Amino acid sequence: MRREASKLLAGLLAFAGALVSTAAGWAQDAYPSRDITVVVGYSAGSGPDIIARHFADHLRRKSGRAVVVDNRPGALTNIAAQRVAQAKPDGYTILITPGNSSWAINSAIFKDLPFKPLEDFTPVTSLVTTPFAFAVADGSPINSIADLTAFIKSKDGKAKYGFPNSISLASAELYKKTAGLEATGVPYKSILDSHAALAAGEVDFFVTDLTFRKGKLLALTIPERSPVAPEVPSAREAGLHDFDLFSWFGMWLPRNAPQDVVDKLAGWMDEAAADEETRVKFAPMGFVPWKGVRGQALRAFTEKEMAKWKTVAEIAKIPAP
Repeated sequence: MRREASKLLAGLLAFAGALVSTAAGWAQDAYPSRDITVVVGYSAGSGPDIIARHFADHLRRKSGRAVVVDNRPGALTNIAAQRVAQAKPDGYTILITPGNSSWAINSAIFKDLPFKPLEDFTPVTSLVTTPFAFAVADGSPINSIADLTAFIKSKDGKAKYGFPNSISLASAELYKKTAGLEATGVPYKSILDSHAALAAGEVDFFVTDLTFRKGKLLALTIPERSPVAPEVPSAREAGLHDFDLFSWFGMWLPRNAPQDVVDKLAGWMDEAAADEETRVKFAPMGFVPWKGVRGQALRAFTEKEMAKWKTVAEIAKIPAP
């Protein structure tokens, strides 16, 4: 009897030990168990970088782990996107980027991308959205799109515009096409570099986001006025018809990322997008929180945007960078 009791006790102890070991394994493997890297395809201090760092900080607070922002500017975000596409799909390498640029526009203007936007990434959730605006130098006598059109025509094909990203390039090229203008595009690594070139007279105009509100803003790239920039005329008011070009940010992981990790990140980021702190911080920058477009819904929205930008690229005959 004692022998049987001893065997039973030994069995119970072994079972309890297995449970403890399994629980410890679960705790060790629970996401996240180490530092996280957020990859951004823009230089430090740029508008997209500020957005990424805001959500990275929220991720740090929610996860209890260090979150490193890895700036990989260049090739209109393709370098950063490729870095994430090639990473392990474990949730520790994250891409925060404007999907309109990295997926929709780049798919339309690059013949060969080093990744497949829909196949090589796992969409997590949406973050923020913003219009762009046509800008000239502060001291410029140009006060409207009509003035800008007349000025460019007066330069007999010698006008120049800057572009730090693909939506800026596409917007300028679509404007040129619809207005029958000639102007040469000059690429820059960041919005700040483009603003500096505009102030120095190196370019005559460029299409900017609203992050720094530098230069004189002539018109937005969307049909209606924006609540975060009510003083700037809409595209329709400025005579730019069929303009509905805006930037929208989201979060992505490499393909085949675990669903539980995707869901956890989406929940944290949706909380951040809904936070009053986010609204207050981004309103002066022209960004509006855009939360809750998760997973397959974000993928479907991306497909729709890719189709739209393919049409824009064909109409404007946007050159490959």
